[in-house]
Amino acid sequence: MGHLPIPADMYFQDFAFDVLEYRVSDGGSVVGTYRGLSNTDETGDYIGFSVKDQPQISVGSTLSTVDGLEKYQVRQIAYDRYNGQPELLKAYY
Repeated sequence: MGHLPIPADMYFQDFAFDVLEYRVSDGGSVVGTYRGLSNTDETGDYIGFSVKDQPQISVGSTLSTVDGLEKYQVRQIAYDRYNGQPELLKAYY
């Protein structure tokens, strides 16, 4: 669990050109589409999603860009906090 220096909304605004839409599937069924930002930290590569969007993502979910060019299997979930509240869901692949 990490700490964000700014709210997740500002993070997504600051990197708006890098935000992609990801389709989330579980067991072959699409459960939702959410905006995400790819990044890397000491744990590995992940896609960050705003907790405010209530992303339905869990270990084993498949994330794919809506254009179908990228596809990832979620192996771990973590959260970053801002002011003690969860703000960013990190889906590691």
